[in-house]
Amino acid sequence: MVFQDPYFHALRRRLEATPYEKFRQQLTERLRTAVAPKPRPLHLSAEEIEERERWLYKEGLDLYLPVLRTILRAIRREIEAGLITQGELDPEALAFTTYQRALEELRLLPQLPRDRFAWLRHLARDTVHRAALEQHSLRHHPLPASTTATSLPPLPQPTIMRLHSALADPDLPLPDEVIDDPEARRALDAFLERLPERWREIYLLAALDRWSDEEIAAITGLLPDEVRAIVHATVRFLRAWIEELTTAATEPGE
Repeated sequence: MVFQDPYFHALRRRLEATPYEKFRQQLTERLRTAVAPKPRPLHLSAEEIEERERWLYKEGLDLYLPVLRTILRAIRREIEAGLITQGELDPEALAFTTYQRALEELRLLPQLPRDRFAWLRHLARDTVHRAALEQHSLRHHPLPASTTATSLPPLPQPTIMRLHSALADPDLPLPDEVIDDPEARRALDAFLERLPERWREIYLLAALDRWSDEEIAAITGLLPDEVRAIVHATVRFLRAWIEELTTAATEPGE
């Protein structure tokens, strides 16, 4: 789960320490080298293809961390399903493959998807699943009959109160003191798993990545007011679950 995943936070800090334009330029050059040009489809002009590629190299790569979150979550699910074991797949290599596939598809699609963020997430999940199937076929391990869902263990009272305070105002991003708290991250991961994927990813863009409503609307096909409504609704659910924890923590023992 992404909030308690040390890999994700280490990468996040590394990217924050590197000028993002430099990172974007490096990734753009790798993509251009890796994806060979193909004959232009008849339904697209050269200008349309160039415009689509510009979108991927700019707004598309702005979504690198959210796409990586999707990949980490997908890897965890493949591990739970028994297809792979921890450490078999490289998240950053899968992110690059996802963008390779995106660049190839952009040159063929009749039109750009309205919700381009959802389209990239779908490509990311499919890329992970394909890689997991390939790894599994190489090892010929049998699939387990079922997987067991884990429940949320009790949280310390200070962590509950920290979460309660952080979620008091849905218009504010998550403070660093919550993101730096392992127990708070564990709880947030568990709660976010209960939400629809679209709500979860939009909330993370706003609360963790600190995108504006207008920026999120531009890549999801929603209106800014719709984005804010989803963020507010998500926070209401999170607060309700935090209230359940608060009640359970204050109830006298049997």
